[in-house]
Amino acid sequence: MKIITRYVLRHFAAVFGVALFGFGGIYLVVDFFERLDDIIEKKAAVPDAVLYFVCKVPAILIQGIPMAVLLASLIGVGLLQRNREIIALRAAGLRVWVYAGPVVAASLGLALVTFTAGETLGRSLNRTAETLWRDHIDKKGTPLGFVQENVWYRGDDFFLQARTYDARAGVFQGVSLYCLDESFRLRRRLDAQRVVWTGSGWRAEKGTVLEWESGTARHRRFEATEVSLGLEPKDLAVAGTLPEDLRWDDLYVYAQKLGDEGYNAVPYRVELHTRVATAFAALILGVIGVSLSLHLGHRGGIALGITMGLGLTFLYLVLFQTGASFARSEMLPVSVGVWAPNALFAAVGAALWARAPQ
Repeated sequence: MKIITRYVLRHFAAVFGVALFGFGGIYLVVDFFERLDDIIEKKAAVPDAVLYFVCKVPAILIQGIPMAVLLASLIGVGLLQRNREIIALRAAGLRVWVYAGPVVAASLGLALVTFTAGETLGRSLNRTAETLWRDHIDKKGTPLGFVQENVWYRGDDFFLQARTYDARAGVFQGVSLYCLDESFRLRRRLDAQRVVWTGSGWRAEKGTVLEWESGTARHRRFEATEVSLGLEPKDLAVAGTLPEDLRWDDLYVYAQKLGDEGYNAVPYRVELHTRVATAFAALILGVIGVSLSLHLGHRGGIALGITMGLGLTFLYLVLFQTGASFARSEMLPVSVGVWAPNALFAAVGAALWARAPQ
C-alpha cells in the first residue's frame, strides 16, 4: 500500500471510528433510558438486562455505518484540505483518484461489511435480544407462533391459521378460522382470502363459511363479513419480526413463493430491496462526502463537516423512508420507491466528483 493511501485512510479511519462510536453510544443511551422503567417494573435480572444491550450493539453499529462513512469522508478529507495537504498533492502532479480513491474504496468495503454483517451477526444477535426481552425481561408470553410459511393464533374458542401476516398493515392472507364449542368440536369454519384490520375490528374478504347446527351443515359464500378475534394488531406485533428474522436469501425465496401463490408479497420485496439499498448507501454517501470536501477547499473542517454530514443524513433518511412507504402502499413500484433516494444521491455524487478540482 502506498504511503499516500495509508495516510489518507488513517485520517478516514480515525474519524469513522469516533463517528461510529458516538452514534452507537447515543443510540444505546436513549434505548437504555426508554427501557429502564420496564426493567425496574418487571424486576428483571441484571445479567439479562446487560446481555440484552450487549446483543443489540452489533445491529446498532451496523445501522450507523453509512452515517459514519459520510462524516469520515467529509471531515477526513476536509482536514487534509484545511491543512493545504491536498494542494501539495496536486502541486506534485497527483490526480484526484490517488488521494480520494482510497476513501471511495473504503466506503465500498464498508458497504459490503454492512450487508454481510447485517445478514449474519447483526440479525442473529438482534433476534436473540428481542427473544431475551420478551421472555426474560418483559415476561410476556405470546399465543402466536409461526414458522417461515405459516402463522397460527390460538384464542379462547378458536384457532386462526394464515399464510402470512403483515403487522404494519394489519392484514392476514390465506386465512382459515376454526371456531370450537365447549367440547372442543368444530362448529364453524371460515376461509378467506384476506382478514383486514379496519381500525375498530376485523373484516374477512372473499371467502366461505361452513357452519354446523343440530347436525346440519350450512355453506355460504361472502365478499366481506365482520369477524371477532378478540385482539388488535398490537397484540400480534411479534409477527412483524418475520421478515426481519429471515436472512436475505431465505426472504427472497419466501417472497417468490408468496408471489407465485397469488398472495401480496410487496412488504417482503420492500424489505429485500431495503437491506441492499441501505447497505450500499455507505458507498454513495462516501462519494458525496469526498466530492463535497474537494469542492470546499481549505474551508473544510470538523464543524462544517459535522453540520453538512448530519444535514445530508437527515435528508437521505427522510427521502428513503418516504420512498419505502410509497412502495409498501403500492403507490410506487418497489424498485423505484426504495432505490430512488440512492439514485438521486448517486447522481449528485457523480456530478460533484466530475466537477471536483483536479
